Amino acid sequence: MRRKLFTVTASVSLCLAATLALGGCVVLRPGASANEAGAEQVEAHTQIVELPESVRDRGTLVIGSQLASPPLIFQREGGNKIQGINKDIADEVGKRLGVKIEWKQFPFAGLIPAVQSGQVDAGMDLIGDTDKRRAAVDFANYMNQATSPLVRRGNPHDINSAADLCGLPVAIVRGGVQLELAEETSKNCVAEGKKPVEINQYGAPGDARLSVQAGRDAAFLGNTPVMRYISEQEATRSVFEMGGEATYQLQPIGIITSKGNREVHDSIQSALDLMLADGTIAAILKEWRTEDLALDAPAKESK
Repeated sequence: MRRKLFTVTASVSLCLAATLALGGCVVLRPGASANEAGAEQVEAHTQIVELPESVRDRGTLVIGSQLASPPLIFQREGGNKIQGINKDIADEVGKRLGVKIEWKQFPFAGLIPAVQSGQVDAGMDLIGDTDKRRAAVDFANYMNQATSPLVRRGNPHDINSAADLCGLPVAIVRGGVQLELAEETSKNCVAEGKKPVEINQYGAPGDARLSVQAGRDAAFLGNTPVMRYISEQEATRSVFEMGGEATYQLQPIGIITSKGNREVHDSIQSALDLMLADGTIAAILKEWRTEDLALDAPAKESK
């Protein structure tokens, strides 16, 4: 069954036009932050905020990423060409800010330390905006992520939702938000008199996928767009499939910057706000068939 897709509404664009023309409409940015009270809404930028002079003079904005999360960001097999949603969005951000984008590769768990230590100007991967991470870095959000299970083709353990993971070994990437879902699911299993989930953490997504392929783990709890991509691509669809249609942990993801680098954050945020308002981000998500993960798209109900 083909998943239902949602399109981005035009309300932000219309309100932006009114703001510029009349000064009488406040544009609210969706997905500004994630917290228990819901997504915080703040006023969006209506013009570009220039990068600090030091970055403009350098001519590059250096972004850290693990470069292994298709279709968000990945390197083409057999070469070093970077592609994906994040690449397209970052290229447009750079264009609007007048700089080129330079990528540096780090393991996922090393992205926040790399940003905090100044090894890179920003980090961009599948970085969920959580209260814990927001205490360490600033977020400029551009789309949502969710969590879904990936299983071996044929679904040998008949996994159709997180509730089916009781008593099974499950792979997650170390440092990812999926640990919370796996631990919560395990507690629910025990409360229902079932065996707990056996949680196995890996340093890279590729290692987690290989563990499922080899049968060591029954499922890989990973980011929905990545899991979908793997299950649909010609090179991997004979090996993997989705473990049901349910999605979990819908939350904004963003470009992260250090707390002491507010000028760079505001510049990036201004570019993203204008890209959201004029439909640029919507067009990029549509090209990669991820419209249902737009910031203002309704969440898909989890079962």
